[in-house]
Amino acid sequence: MGTNSHQESELYHPDDDRELSTAIVETVADLKDMEITETEFQLYDDINTDALNNLFRKDATANTTVAFDTDDVIVTLWGDGTVKIKVVSQTIDR
Repeated sequence: MGTNSHQESELYHPDDDRELSTAIVETVADLKDMEITETEFQLYDDINTDALNNLFRKDATANTTVAFDTDDVIVTLWGDGTVKIKVVSQTIDR
């Protein structure tokens, strides 16, 4: 792990072959250095994934920002079409 091991970022494009919520789960898994099948959390336990997917759809025109916490990380999303996903760990490794 590098010096920037407490956060992970990714760009999401609404015309990708995956939902935004899937991209978020994959980014959290990358931060935790886990396979997506190893993750023990369900994103929809903490936030309405359908609402997120609709909020950042391809034809969205407003510059929108959403932040929430899930599974010991803070997820921040912002964009107006292309979405920047940032996941920051809330725990510090000692």
